[in-house]
Amino acid sequence: MTGNKNIFLDMDTTINSQVKMGNGDLVNVKGKDTVGIQTKVGTKYIRDVLLVPALKQNLLSVGQLVKHGYKLHFEDNECTIYDKEHRRNLVKKIKMEKNRSFPIVFKYVENVALRMEDVEEAWLWHRRFGYLNFNSLKMLCQRKMVQGLPNTIEEKNEVCDGCALGKHHRQSFPKGVTWKANKVLELIHTDICGPMSTPSKGSNKYFVLFIDDFTRMTWVFFMKQKSEVFSIFKKFKSFVEKQSGCYIKTLRSDREMEYTSIQFGNFCEDEGVERQLTIAYTPQQNGVVERKNQTVMEMAKAPMIYEKGLPKFF
Repeated sequence: MTGNKNIFLDMDTTINSQVKMGNGDLVNVKGKDTVGIQTKVGTKYIRDVLLVPALKQNLLSVGQLVKHGYKLHFEDNECTIYDKEHRRNLVKKIKMEKNRSFPIVFKYVENVALRMEDVEEAWLWHRRFGYLNFNSLKMLCQRKMVQGLPNTIEEKNEVCDGCALGKHHRQSFPKGVTWKANKVLELIHTDICGPMSTPSKGSNKYFVLFIDDFTRMTWVFFMKQKSEVFSIFKKFKSFVEKQSGCYIKTLRSDREMEYTSIQFGNFCEDEGVERQLTIAYTPQQNGVVERKNQTVMEMAKAPMIYEKGLPKFF
């Protein structure tokens, strides 16, 4: 916990709660996010730090350090903290004071890519919603669909760098007349996206989308291999049918091997699911899921890679 908002690399101001201090007093929490510190073994990031304006001194929890994998050793009136990734690397050694506390002095990091900025609230919410356009943000505000939004949101004339770089794409195919569903789960669109050039932190290189044509509700599942699609579809089908009380009637996909396998076909036949397979090299025939693929990738690339400069595995 800290009372100094200037040391945060970013700030989630939607976090508002209270914490109980050692003397029993309740103090207000006004935000939560990440603080970067310089150590002997390089830059380290302390996650989920609470902003408590009433605090005069920063407090570092021993329990939180242990929970996140750091090793602490107390001996001869000293506390030694070792790195969570390389247990032998010394992060900090602190001597105990007369009041039996262990004061730590850190040099804080101002990361150029992640430093906190004084941005207008509308731009902040634009980023929080995956770089959603301002017309849609304005609608959310007017209909009071999201707590914490500003009272008014106006359309911006400025060009967002993240949107310009992350959402630039070719002109879409002309729209044609397509069949649309009239009920929930009457038609499900699906597609596999990948492999990604850089695996995620969970070693996933693909994701598969399922979109209900009627509601446009979207489900995203991450995969290490494309062969996982069949097992994921079975779990997805069971889940949505039990939740909605409806049954999947039609599944629209391309002709990738994972969708055209005998195993997949036999399952759909046994479950009474009609198959709609698009013609090869014509992704516009399943445009709903193709556009959603593009949207998902833009939501990832715009804030993380192009504007914030994070590594691609994020």
